[in-house]
Amino acid sequence: MRTFQPREIFLLRLLTFCVFAGRAWQHIFWDIPIRAFAWDEGLLKTPVEALTNLTWQEYVTSMTVDTWLQGIAQGLGCLCVACAVATWCITPTRKWLGTLLKIGGGYLILLFLMYWKERFQSVGMFVEHTLQWATPFLLVHIIFQQKNTKQFRFWVKTAIALTFIGHGLYAFGYYPVPGNFVEMMVGTFHLADNQALWWLKVAGVIDFIAAAALFIPSLMRPAIWYCILWGTLTALARIVSNFTFDLPFDSLHQWLHETIFRLPHGGIPLLLLWLIKKE
Repeated sequence: MRTFQPREIFLLRLLTFCVFAGRAWQHIFWDIPIRAFAWDEGLLKTPVEALTNLTWQEYVTSMTVDTWLQGIAQGLGCLCVACAVATWCITPTRKWLGTLLKIGGGYLILLFLMYWKERFQSVGMFVEHTLQWATPFLLVHIIFQQKNTKQFRFWVKTAIALTFIGHGLYAFGYYPVPGNFVEMMVGTFHLADNQALWWLKVAGVIDFIAAAALFIPSLMRPAIWYCILWGTLTALARIVSNFTFDLPFDSLHQWLHETIFRLPHGGIPLLLLWLIKKE
């Protein structure tokens, strides 16, 4: 057992900052799937009609309600901004910042449950985001526990494995392959659509193999290197495949945050590589 090294702590601070900063940009300037819950008729129709003077149809078409939902989303974006700042300020003596990051991490879980509900309750959608919501909890652990234990490394491996399994389920085609997956492959590697689908299927199989290999000592390092490279590449593909020199600032405004909050997909495997270096 050893304590965490400064570069490991810095990397995890940076990755946690990226998650919250990217999500803050999304909340404040773009949108989140908050309406997946707010407009769930089976869940909310009875309380809405009991507590307000609105019928369900009036509620879901109300501009005032929609404005409130947008305000809530932007307020949650401010929470993400506060958490992004806290990543650089948290120390073992500032336990309240640890609490703030846990609240932020808890909210990220809620956010990805919104995505899960919006995407027809597919388990792959939720587990694909595991590294993003887990990153702030990992940071809180290393700040306050300061011990690089076997148990800690196990949870890091589990978070990585779940993320790549979730990604693999979509790439392989267990769920319908998202159109943006194909577009990114075409835009990044200049492939035809059928070639992009074939390579995505291959990547999905390798994702599953890498997720299992993380727990096999003799295969762990190659699996980690794959996760570092593929996780970073899939994050960068958001901006690379969608960037246009005709509208550079619009491209960055729309897509850069999509890359930033996905950087833990390659960064946490790099952290794991450092954590096991002496094994």
